[in-house]
Amino acid sequence: MPKNTMIRSVCLMAATAAAFVCGAQTPAPSLRATISPTIARLSPGGEQKFKAIILATRLKAARAPIEVRWSVNGIRGGNAELGTIDEKGLYRAPSKAPKPRELHICAEVPEASNHHLWATVIIGEGAPVYRSIGRWAEPDATTSRLKNPHGISIDADGNLLIADQGAGRIFRYTKQGKFVGEIGLGPGSEEGQFTDPRFAAADASGEIYVVDVKSDRPRMQVFDRTGKFLRIFAEKGTLPGHILRGHGIAFDERHRVYVTDVDNMRVSIFEPDGKFVSCWGKDGPRLGDFNAPHGLYMDANNDVFINGYYGPTQKFTAEGDYLLSLGFGDPPEGSVYFHSVTGDRWGNVILTVRTKAGYGGALESNIGRKVSMAKYNNNGDFITTISLSAKEHSESWSVVDSDGTIYALFKGKGESGVEIFAEE
Repeated sequence: MPKNTMIRSVCLMAATAAAFVCGAQTPAPSLRATISPTIARLSPGGEQKFKAIILATRLKAARAPIEVRWSVNGIRGGNAELGTIDEKGLYRAPSKAPKPRELHICAEVPEASNHHLWATVIIGEGAPVYRSIGRWAEPDATTSRLKNPHGISIDADGNLLIADQGAGRIFRYTKQGKFVGEIGLGPGSEEGQFTDPRFAAADASGEIYVVDVKSDRPRMQVFDRTGKFLRIFAEKGTLPGHILRGHGIAFDERHRVYVTDVDNMRVSIFEPDGKFVSCWGKDGPRLGDFNAPHGLYMDANNDVFINGYYGPTQKFTAEGDYLLSLGFGDPPEGSVYFHSVTGDRWGNVILTVRTKAGYGGALESNIGRKVSMAKYNNNGDFITTISLSAKEHSESWSVVDSDGTIYALFKGKGESGVEIFAEE
């Protein structure tokens, strides 16, 4: 075979393999369910009937589930303080508005692939309000650790992991801002070192995965919970199993790692040992396509939320099948850029947002404070906005603790740090 023909054949096979592997996977159809309504606003003592529905499949109609287990904020049947819900899905609000006023109805449907169906109840008037309950920061100085913090998460021991692309380091702090130590060996191009780390996340076993935009090395590194280097994988490139600019990380119930790739416009999936599994997603303007995918959040159903930097945020199954969209751009005053997405135990998602001013701007609310985060429920219903307390601070990333506390990483004029929010 002539040399040029051989080269074209190899390239064609590589391109064909990439197109095949990176398309949405198509396993045997699985049953999915939904909840109705997805959001309700009630006065104290009010009532709302909820129902779960098994969605129609090919040549089969929608129907009621065989079994549904109802709870309020994780409490089976609810209670007097949060309101009660019976076996038929009738919710009765408490006589006095609880604190917080935002409640989470869950219908557990064992036969559906998405076992957990969440709906939002807001008791009383107005949107839920988050207040700042603390803040810590480091001044911008040659002696400071934080140079240009980019991503934040919570490790298996409850500490904050901060990926600092300016410092080329992964820092660990307590939630109150006490420095604990570093992950890895600091700046450099060798194994265990970092060039431009964007995000770090711990899996269920406590191992810490770091995505780095290295110029000449694989993009993913793994460390034990003490910070000791274990392995490296995901070569730089465009073929399946390669990563160009990784940004977000999440883990499914099988402990596989999902990584968003901004420049390859896809999600790549790996086994914990680094073995490539598959990838899905493609560049494009339509719903289900990617437009600079950045953050990644996976809920308890293994459904995946991916925020495009230019919007919207989209929800997919773990196999890459498109489900819904939320968080569209709203110029000129509203949000235009979306840097990250995170979520809580109830399947709610929180986006970090920016206006057309980009890194230096954020959405202005009607009370003159910057709105740096926007909260939606699992079904795409808008819930509320959250503002950093100082106007000069702009968001970078946020993470939600198991109790609903939000830790927002910010970059300001003369300092960088974390502001902490709780719902009133």
